[in-house]
Amino acid sequence: MLPACLALRAARNEFWNSKDPASWSDDEKQFLLGQSPWAREGLVRMEEGKNRPTAGYGNNGRLGGDMPDTGPGIPPGGVRSVPIGEEVPARPNPDPGHPVQFRVLVRWESAKPVRLAGGPELPELTGQFYVIRLRGLPLMPPPKTKPEEVAPNPNESMLQAIEQGSRLERKGKPGIRCAHLFTGSGATATEVLLFFPRAVDPIQVADKLVTLESRFAPFYLSVKFPLKDMRYKGELAL
Repeated sequence: MLPACLALRAARNEFWNSKDPASWSDDEKQFLLGQSPWAREGLVRMEEGKNRPTAGYGNNGRLGGDMPDTGPGIPPGGVRSVPIGEEVPARPNPDPGHPVQFRVLVRWESAKPVRLAGGPELPELTGQFYVIRLRGLPLMPPPKTKPEEVAPNPNESMLQAIEQGSRLERKGKPGIRCAHLFTGSGATATEVLLFFPRAVDPIQVADKLVTLESRFAPFYLSVKFPLKDMRYKGELAL
């Protein structure tokens, strides 16, 4: 059964190069958006010896910690918001016998195959940046408010930490730091888009591997992407 499954996966992995995008099935599009070389699952883990977060889920798996600082220390304008339109991730298992970890989808939204498969609309900055979506982060849902009220973002501190602590790493080269972070709005406020400048030593197939690393105490995320698999019509598609 294993060889058959591997053969099926290999055949499925080739459809974006062998078929016209107009003929991609809904299943194939979902495969590109959720299980392809451009969309990988990673685990956000709590690093040992770190204090619990000031926002999001505590180490017992419950919404917790102190609310983030929404006072004068937050830069004017705060974190920007764009509609993303995907489901809010489930909260983690609070079983104290297991370490707290969160399954996160990491997807290259700026990659052409993802765009052709129906990825959500992106801000106009996309051409200048590699854009990566993180879905399933340990963030708090927005509080319920009346239509005329504007609620403070309960994740402000952690979102700033994610922006400051995220980079794309390649062997033997300086990391590419995150330049901008956008969040979802409403029910998708626990999703983020990370923007990494393309102009800073662009990623090439010869780099072989690029790793997204994000540290936002006490959490750590690391997801590897083999670049040889991320080619579309013979060219690297990021």
